[in-house]
Amino acid sequence: MILLAVLLAIVASFSFASGASAQHFGIDKALAGEPDRKLTLPRVVKMLRTPVWLLGLGLIALGAGLHLVALAMAPITVIQPLGILAVGWSVLIAARIKKVRPEPKIWFAVGVSVVGIVGFTFLSTTYTSEASTISLSAMLWTTAAIWAVAAVFASIGLRGPRPVRSLCWAWGGAVLYGLGSGYMKIMLELVTAKAHLTGAEFVTAAVGLVLAYGVGGWMIQQAYATGPAEVVVGSMTTVDPLAGVVVGLVVLGEGARITPLIALGMVLAGAVAAGGVAVLSKFHPDTMRHHEADASAKVLEPDA
Repeated sequence: MILLAVLLAIVASFSFASGASAQHFGIDKALAGEPDRKLTLPRVVKMLRTPVWLLGLGLIALGAGLHLVALAMAPITVIQPLGILAVGWSVLIAARIKKVRPEPKIWFAVGVSVVGIVGFTFLSTTYTSEASTISLSAMLWTTAAIWAVAAVFASIGLRGPRPVRSLCWAWGGAVLYGLGSGYMKIMLELVTAKAHLTGAEFVTAAVGLVLAYGVGGWMIQQAYATGPAEVVVGSMTTVDPLAGVVVGLVVLGEGARITPLIALGMVLAGAVAAGGVAVLSKFHPDTMRHHEADASAKVLEPDA
């Protein structure tokens, strides 16, 4: 059962990477000729009318569906980290589209992220257990903490230094997506346990799922508008699992067998994975292209 879930998660990662690349291309088309990369309401409407962006949405929805099935078959701490495979897929897809060979430092950054998330996955699959309990109090506290982290990232993405805006938008959206995956797992556990679907835990998870994916999706689109798809995908497949696993460990009781030393190892491995994405964001040629475009637009602005 777990092997099938892993295979579904791998297919989901490819579908997600393909959809992300399509959406990034669609946003580029929607923002073509614009003086900046901000997603205003008219530009969002134009984006929603772009066929390639809608194709990307469909591929992401397919990936999400496969991921949901995988979550129903295996612990979130096993399935969620496998999304890191989407980073490699996205680099290969971008290289194929642009007909260029990725530079060694790009693959180095991807490799660092993969090593970090593989270490994280090894620890999570070895020392975590099946979901045992669902605590409403733990759910609310975890929700508040993750939303606070997302708000910090969003504030930096909005007004922080230009080189890190896309990365922070992506990290903010990713932590909310991870929270949404946690809610998804909670709802599946409650359905499996034949709990009342009008209970506080299920309603909280359902409302939280809609809000997390809604706001997180908007933040991810902002990240696409200001940076390359590979950076956004990398952020979502490293930071997303970390947030999802936090929900699994704290709310679902999957961390009953984790010792402080193992927890420290998981934190360090997660930091390595996120660091690889940060390196990818810094050296990716599309990042530099966006920054040069922003600088040119600023120079051309008339003096107040």
